[in-house]
Amino acid sequence: MYTEKDIGIFSFLSSTSGIGGKLRKNVEDFYVEEIPLELEKKDNGKHLCLKVKLFNWETNRFVKILSKNLGISRHRIKFAGNKDKRGVTIQYFCILNYPGKINLNLKDVEILDEFRSSREINIGDLYGNKFEIVVRDAKCDDRVDKIEEELNGFFPNFFGVQRFGASRPITHIVGKFIIKGRYDEAVRYYIGFPSSFDEDDGRKIFFENMDAREAIKNISKNASYERAMLNYLIKNERDYVGALKQLPKNLLLLFVHGYQSYIFNKILSKRLEIGIDVQVGDIIMKVDKFGLPMQEFVKVTDFNIEKIKNLINAKKAYVSTILFGYNSYFSEESQGDIEREVIDEEGINKKMFHIKEIPELSSKGRRRNIISPIMDYNRDNCKFRFILHRGSYATSLMREFMKQNSLEFY
Repeated sequence: MYTEKDIGIFSFLSSTSGIGGKLRKNVEDFYVEEIPLELEKKDNGKHLCLKVKLFNWETNRFVKILSKNLGISRHRIKFAGNKDKRGVTIQYFCILNYPGKINLNLKDVEILDEFRSSREINIGDLYGNKFEIVVRDAKCDDRVDKIEEELNGFFPNFFGVQRFGASRPITHIVGKFIIKGRYDEAVRYYIGFPSSFDEDDGRKIFFENMDAREAIKNISKNASYERAMLNYLIKNERDYVGALKQLPKNLLLLFVHGYQSYIFNKILSKRLEIGIDVQVGDIIMKVDKFGLPMQEFVKVTDFNIEKIKNLINAKKAYVSTILFGYNSYFSEESQGDIEREVIDEEGINKKMFHIKEIPELSSKGRRRNIISPIMDYNRDNCKFRFILHRGSYATSLMREFMKQNSLEFY
């Protein structure tokens, strides 16, 4: 059983006891609809854009099947946000340089809108996401009211379990080994680390003795990426960098980003223990014209702290911390102490994020807001409705209400 501590989370903003319960018990219990930033509709646009309702489809799998149906490369299909499989999602997709219309007949897929545009849709082209979430096996009594009052329109901006792998939360572990140059262990954990939902003899064999020939005889036929790596290792013994390169670049990047997310979660967990109110030494993120945090910063001093408090209360600025990389710089005072403490605990430094063997995975780092706003919030018993900024996780809000330790409930 994997717990929240496995992904770096061990603190709450609210202190009221949780209601327990489970998310996604039924597929329709978890509904999410993308809110695009700006959509351009142009009759003679060269790209075909789709607004699609998906029932129990993971985004990358849908893109793969759609590209196969259209007879085009999957790289010609762009989308604004990744979504998990278990849920009902409304998402936007853009098919580059596609002249006609499409006739799609896929189970549990409904095209809600189809329009042309001269502008591509890319990852991050969202204001946020609208959620409707039902918590099952819970009693939504006055504890929920108390937690709502404690949160006061904000919640800790943790990376949710989806960032790390819902059934096998290991992306950050693989990422840490890549950062430290332990490519053998990165491969061992990616192929061999067990899932909490099923037992796979092939994984177990590889994790215990890294025998690629024996593992491939026993590993699931559905583990296509793992099988590709095992086949490579059979032909190229001990070439672990080459084995990793059998994976798509976007998946390899998820490993490094997953480790940065784990570090962020640990830092935020420690910050919650001393309080989230802005302090001298904090680094504040400015917001753009949409009110979204951006990579422009102000250091909090004795002279500007009162002004910054007002900006934060008006949702025009946010306290931030590091997504650690080779260009990262620490906050000062208490927050800086927390950041340095976590980096020291991890035994890493900036230089490690220059990855010589796979340079395209190198990461300069960035900053992320530690608290995120809850918008258009309302609740009908155990059905929660709200809007969150892009990049914020609904599960990170729901954990404040549920307070379950095991990741299987989210």
